[in-house]
Amino acid sequence: MRVRLRIPRGLYARVRDDLARRHEFAYERVGFLSARLGSAASDRPLVLLNDYHPVPDDQYVDDPTSGARINSVAIREAMQRVLDAGTGAFHVHCHEHRGRPGFSSMDLEETPRVVSGLRVAGPAQAHGMLLLSSDHCVAHVWMPGSDGPVVAAGVSVVGYPLGLFD
Repeated sequence: MRVRLRIPRGLYARVRDDLARRHEFAYERVGFLSARLGSAASDRPLVLLNDYHPVPDDQYVDDPTSGARINSVAIREAMQRVLDAGTGAFHVHCHEHRGRPGFSSMDLEETPRVVSGLRVAGPAQAHGMLLLSSDHCVAHVWMPGSDGPVVAAGVSVVGYPLGLFD
């Protein structure tokens, strides 16, 4: 399955700006993107990212062993948005460097547990995790009914200039 993601340029800029803000103790910022399936029945499904929800400062946990840790309130609020809006949700953060980013071992261990809760709240939608760098991005996507994630075949930033990340 070759899942693709699309995000409007203005929304992408808003996410990047928010994730670049400093926090009192967290090394990284975290947010959630709302998503809708554009073509689930295809062998090339399309996920449309359409809104951004930053995690408020008071929902971070002071944990010097991680870049950013969020509390259960942040996760419950993301799950509630999924329930209320009938959308999917993508956990998003940034590793500030150039080139294709890679999820850390902690990202790969802990974020899928967050996604699991999102999937329970909205089983008919796509959910996942998106990682940005200063000039690239990658995503892992859990499609409805799937046992595990697939690496997105591409992320498109729609608008001028067009951004294509494979």
